[in-house]
Amino acid sequence: MSPSLIQILEPLIGSTLTIGHRRGTVIDILEDPPSLVMSSPEAPEEIRLDHLGRPQETSVPSWTVSLFSESGNVLHPDLQRQLHPDLAIRAHDFLNNKD
Repeated sequence: MSPSLIQILEPLIGSTLTIGHRRGTVIDILEDPPSLVMSSPEAPEEIRLDHLGRPQETSVPSWTVSLFSESGNVLHPDLQRQLHPDLAIRAHDFLNNKD
């Protein structure tokens, strides 16, 4: 059985990367669409409100970054530069061999 995208990229969780001029820590990996969920420890916590506008909890802002470049058919160039070559090749091969 071939490994899933999450299994391939699991070593990235907790890593700090700069992608598209934003620096953050990888906190999760999504398979559909293939992307990384990033968070910045430098960003101030946000207060989340309930449906009535009352403060409920604080959270660190996060954002999602596509694993693909703008062309949509190769691994994002910022990831290519920062990943270990073997990991970059495995991720690229996985993304391009999906049905």
